[in-house]
Amino acid sequence: MRVGHGFDVHRFTAGDYVVIGGVKIPFVKGIEAHSDGDVVIHALCDALLGACALGDIGKHFPDSDPQFKSRDSRFFLKSVAKLIYDNGYELINLDCTVVCEKPKISPYISVMRENLASDLNVSLEQVSVKATTTELLGFTGRGEGVAAFAVVSLAPMNEE
Repeated sequence: MRVGHGFDVHRFTAGDYVVIGGVKIPFVKGIEAHSDGDVVIHALCDALLGACALGDIGKHFPDSDPQFKSRDSRFFLKSVAKLIYDNGYELINLDCTVVCEKPKISPYISVMRENLASDLNVSLEQVSVKATTTELLGFTGRGEGVAAFAVVSLAPMNEE
């Protein structure tokens, strides 16, 4: 069994939507990032890569590489999933927590779970996404940005 943990954070900037968990959410701000700034998927990629001791998202998709500019983060997740499976592991479960005051995440959680399950080729029951606030404390509490944590468990694939 392997366990991985990931964390990501992005600052808000001018814009009219944010992408979280592969869902474009209307909002009064945007995300400052090289790619689409999807904190859930970035944290999840780091957790998956970490569980297999394969580095982090920046090693595989550096922000210095123009091909990743404004890239849909679901591309990263699908690529990392293939890498994990190619290394002989399968996902047992994942748990992601989004941290922000706004936008409200709960109306989008079911679609986020569906996106992640689809991109990882696992069942919906293996995917947990939840949200919390920091009770107006810190940078998320002040509405300066959004963060996400992810934890995954992997197991060696059964060879049949």
